[in-house]
Amino acid sequence: MYYGVYTYPNLTLCIKRIVIQAKGRGYGTMALKLLIHWAFNHTDTHRLWLDVKDYNVRAQHIYEAAGFKKEGTLRECIRTEGGFESLTIMSILREEYKGNDSL
Repeated sequence: MYYGVYTYPNLTLCIKRIVIQAKGRGYGTMALKLLIHWAFNHTDTHRLWLDVKDYNVRAQHIYEAAGFKKEGTLRECIRTEGGFESLTIMSILREEYKGNDSL
């Protein structure tokens, strides 16, 4: 079954993309909280991670509020018509989630 995520043998789960068109209504925050809850309560996931474009501060704020921490930047790793874009890597560990379960 495919949930828009994939896992590695080392119990790491990657969120590939979350796209919410109706911004500012809390749908993205709730979807993220439900996904985190599902990952840590229904799988053996140890680390949940994602990448976000470095200029997308709105998304970064939502991820940080959900408990994700910035790990670093993949500098200019995406080629675009206008040049290159960078990605910020963020993650949350199972032990960090346990103290932050608001569902």
